[in-house]
This record gives sequence, structure tokens and C-alpha cells, in this order.
Amino acid sequence: MKRIAILNCLKANDVCAGAACLKAFNSRSRHFEQYGAEPIELVAMGRCNGCEVGIDEGFQEKLDRIIEEGAEVCHLGVCTIKSETRQECKTITEAANYLETHGVQIVRGTH
Repeated sequence: MKRIAILNCLKANDVCAGAACLKAFNSRSRHFEQYGAEPIELVAMGRCNGCEVGIDEGFQEKLDRIIEEGAEVCHLGVCTIKSETRQECKTITEAANYLETHGVQIVRGTH
């Protein structure tokens, strides 16, 4: 069984209830299509603590929990700053790098 986590940018809270991520996960659509009929389990779903906070003690605890729960893959949800270049926010990028160094595959996208 593939163990999956979903991590979103805190800025997504303005418009996100997590419903579309969960719908895509449950229906194996969009970025979750890749799992086909393989059994999957959602082991964690969370948000960063904000760009101004970065990877603080609390967010580090969340990342470590994702690893402790045995997540093999972490899907990154809405994680762009409002700008013309639509760059991924620094905190999510740092989190993704940390998770990758601990063996968690990163997929940029959920729905």
C-alpha cells in the first residue's frame, strides 16, 4: 500500500477547504491518477505555518510527523505566491527538499 501525505501552503487557507484535494485522492483523478489500482492510504494532510514564519519548530514537527507516519509520497497542493512569475513559495520548497532528503517522493500537484 502506498502511503501518501498532502501538504499545502498556508495562503491556500483563504480559499481552500481541502475538498478538491480529497476528491482527487478518493477518485484517483488528476495528480493521483498515477497510482492506478494500487492501494493508497492518506496518512497526513496539513499546511505550512506561513511564509513569514518559515520552517519553525511547529512546522518542523509536522514534517517529521509526515516522515514518522511512513509517507512514501507527499503531494504539494496550492503553493504559489501571488506574482506574475507564480513561483513556489520558499517555505514549501524548503519543506519539499527536507522531505526528499528523508526518502519521501515529492509530487507537485493534487488537483
